[in-house]
Amino acid sequence: MYKMIVVDLDGTLLNDYKKVSQENLKAIKRAYDEKNVITVIATGRQLEYAKEIRKTCNNNLGNYIIACNGGIVLDVSTNEYIYKISFSNEEVLKIRKVFLEENVDVMMIYTDGEIIVESKNDSEVLDSGINANNEKIEGKNIEKEINKNEDILKLLCLMIGDKNALENAIKKLNNMENIETSGICNYLYRTKDKKYESAYIDIMKKGVSKRNAINIVADQLGIKQEEIIVMGDGKNDIPMFEGVGLSVAMENAVDEVKGKADYITASNNDDGVAKAIKKFIFNEEE
Repeated sequence: MYKMIVVDLDGTLLNDYKKVSQENLKAIKRAYDEKNVITVIATGRQLEYAKEIRKTCNNNLGNYIIACNGGIVLDVSTNEYIYKISFSNEEVLKIRKVFLEENVDVMMIYTDGEIIVESKNDSEVLDSGINANNEKIEGKNIEKEINKNEDILKLLCLMIGDKNALENAIKKLNNMENIETSGICNYLYRTKDKKYESAYIDIMKKGVSKRNAINIVADQLGIKQEEIIVMGDGKNDIPMFEGVGLSVAMENAVDEVKGKADYITASNNDDGVAKAIKKFIFNEEE
């Protein structure tokens, strides 16, 4: 019997317009109301973004949020951090050096309430929805922004750009002490008038992952690994699949993710989360 569903946001719970469908909402609420199965967000995004999505779901997403690729675990009911780990300023500056050397298009630093952005094509990136619902700090003197306050927690770094440039950056970053990357992921965002696609990598402190964060939440709730369903679409979701009761990839997931999953559901634009919940929580087929 499953007791917890862990769900990624972009490309999974959210459609390409960055909305949660009514079908997904209804399925999540029904799972909790009828089976006492909670749903927990696990995202590479910043905490504030995850909080906003939780609000749109009428707070039917459990009492925990996993954000910044597992760098944060928040107990929403108490607003207390169960887990939080951050880069030092020195580590961020080393990451930025790779960004500059490899001529990557964009670097973002997710902090505890804002995003520091260094971009070579600002308008395209800032119109893409990547930074929606977050404070943004931009400026020519990025080093000053990084160093201005030791109390600002640098929780996650993100680079967006050409895949070749990102591959070169990954090689350098993975050789650094206490730093690891997610591998290249794909991002898609739509508006009524525009479709924006990009490749990106997440950069974390070594040992930080959604998988580790799931363990923390499960321990807090007394839930066994075999009682957990995980749903995702990107390479940074693959660690979540390890050891859980059921791993579900979206139809829009990359092939590497599909190859690691126990089951492939419909796409994020076709209520894939809801369909998986109906199948595995309620034994209902479409």
